Amino acid sequence: MSGLHVIVNGERELLKDGITLEELIDAHSPTRKGIAVAIDRSIVPKSLWHETLVREGTIIEIVSAAAGG
Repeated sequence: MSGLHVIVNGERELLKDGITLEELIDAHSPTRKGIAVAIDRSIVPKSLWHETLVREGTIIEIVSAAAGG
């Protein structure tokens, strides 16, 4: 089966070839507000999400801010 094998928030996923980080985030989060994303432990600025291609074997963490105390 073709596609990209990656880990997103600790779970293995098979993604379509050529997917951008922005597309992946849209599939995982109902909003982009308060979201931070790291690829292989490096933060990716929101301004680069639309042009950052997800690559085979990467580890992606999508984190959302939570209010509370």
